[in-house]
Amino acid sequence: MQYSSALPLLQRLRIRTRRRHSLELPPRSADETSPLLSLMLALAALAALAVALVPPASYLLALQAHEAGRLETRAGYLANELARRSWLIEQEDHRGALGILRQNASPSMAAEHVRLLQANGSLLAEVTPLEPLARPLLTRRAAVPRDSGPQAEVEVTRSLRPALQKAALLLLLCLLLGGMIFVLLRLLPMWMLRQALGHASYLATHDTLTGLSNRLAFQDRLSHALLAAHREGRVVALLVIDLDDFKEVNDTHGHAAGDRLLREVAQRMGQGMRASDTLARIGGDEFAIIQTAGHQPQAAEGLARRLLTLMNEPIMLEGRARPVRLSIGIALSRAGGATEPAQLVHDADMAMYQAKQSRAGGYHFHSPALSRKLRERRLLEQDLRQAHAQQQFRLDYQPLVYLGSGQVSGGEALLRWHRPGHGNMPPDLFIPLLEETGLIVPVGAWVLETACREAARWPARMSVAVNVSTIQFRKPGLCEAVEGALRSSGLPAHRLELEITESVLLHDTPETLATLQRLREIGVRIAMDDFGTGYSSLSYLHHFAFDKIKIDRSFVQRMAQDPNAKAVIRAVVNISQTLGIRALAEGVENAEQAELLRQEGCAEVQGYLFGRPMPPEQFAALHARLRRPA
Repeated sequence: MQYSSALPLLQRLRIRTRRRHSLELPPRSADETSPLLSLMLALAALAALAVALVPPASYLLALQAHEAGRLETRAGYLANELARRSWLIEQEDHRGALGILRQNASPSMAAEHVRLLQANGSLLAEVTPLEPLARPLLTRRAAVPRDSGPQAEVEVTRSLRPALQKAALLLLLCLLLGGMIFVLLRLLPMWMLRQALGHASYLATHDTLTGLSNRLAFQDRLSHALLAAHREGRVVALLVIDLDDFKEVNDTHGHAAGDRLLREVAQRMGQGMRASDTLARIGGDEFAIIQTAGHQPQAAEGLARRLLTLMNEPIMLEGRARPVRLSIGIALSRAGGATEPAQLVHDADMAMYQAKQSRAGGYHFHSPALSRKLRERRLLEQDLRQAHAQQQFRLDYQPLVYLGSGQVSGGEALLRWHRPGHGNMPPDLFIPLLEETGLIVPVGAWVLETACREAARWPARMSVAVNVSTIQFRKPGLCEAVEGALRSSGLPAHRLELEITESVLLHDTPETLATLQRLREIGVRIAMDDFGTGYSSLSYLHHFAFDKIKIDRSFVQRMAQDPNAKAVIRAVVNISQTLGIRALAEGVENAEQAELLRQEGCAEVQGYLFGRPMPPEQFAALHARLRRPA
């Protein structure tokens, strides 16, 4: 929505938010009256004048013309009667002519004054009304015809006052109607305009999906709240709230379900707020709360806890319960000092991202230490993008060894990065950031292509294992990237092993199983990594036939001291043998662990005992000479 054209008109309106806070912009001065309103006022006045004056004037003119016609007819009739008896006019006393004039008078006729005039205008006879005629008067004459020409004229005069009285009454009614029309035309367009502007103001300052204040209204309210807090020495708390995994809801259930989720979340959050708090939707799945009352930081922390509690109950989407998890960042304004709204929003955003990184939801307060940490994270992200653009990544390979013969069965490709100015970076520091930023998709495609190209130079009996991130698996194009890497390298598909974790199968959707099935059709092998650490690892073996399961290193490292860990390894090995799945134990660091695994029947191992991750050249030399464990 574009706000630039709507806002100047909205400055004349008082906008109220859902949380009973008002946003009021200064009214415009009289000198800035809109030309549109002046034009509307002029048109309303013209319409009212037309209604008030045109009908009475038209009526009066029509009535005058009607009366004039009647008088002309009356005068002509009398003139014709006198012409038939023209000798009466020649009498000295003109009694005969006067009798004709009187005989043709009717009581039903309007009062009139009739005169018979000579050709020179002198009076011959006259019939006067009982009462003098009221002005204004209307007079018409008709000549008395004669063979030698007119010898006299008949003049008839009547009063126009009755017609004027009717016109005046009509004028009064029209004035009343015109006034009503003026008022209607003056107020109705203004009312309609205000209604339209009110609706436009609502759209400009509110989110149409949830009915909450939008980012524009939120910024205005935050500025006013910070100014008032600075004057009064109070502290304003800003909470920025993000819905975790909201994109997954849209991808899985559709945008309509995502909209229902947002409305339900907004309604629940409103239940946990005070009347003095302002709730706004400032992004797709991002909300913000301005808290101006209460003792800080206790009030903000209490609000955050209430919001988290309100989300404990899952939301039903398409008949399935969907848990809702919030990440809340909290920033406080400086007590007794001015705080810029943009800085407060930035601080709350940083705190929210810190809460999100915990992967468990919750809330987090902003602190200077957090700012430093997030600045370092931004720098790390910039360097990662540069590393991808400049191809600074490399692959090391850790041997996978047959425990019985000591032969290298293959190698696991591990991503490494030498960060300029910092040295080699631990994978657990930069790989999560690659996943969070989405860079893992292009970087993962590069890993596949490079690993396949390197493995194509190994002996035919050896395979290469590549880890596939959950983000890669959910994004489209994974199968195409695998096919492209195999095609460009010439590596047979059965020599490529893709390792996935339980998180890939956490949402057991048809799309996930379809992707696994397509990878199987390509011919690559699928291994479940970190087996035994999740809640449903065994159930996944029932849903999909994996080629290999990798026993997590935590069990291997404890098996010499913990009988339970040893029992888990024994059970996993037995299950793998029953299902015809290869089992590999990770994290083998000493000969004792290797011997115990051999006794339990584990055929394949991986760990520092047999080799640390190494560059491709060292790995090639290693698998050429390694025959048995030390």
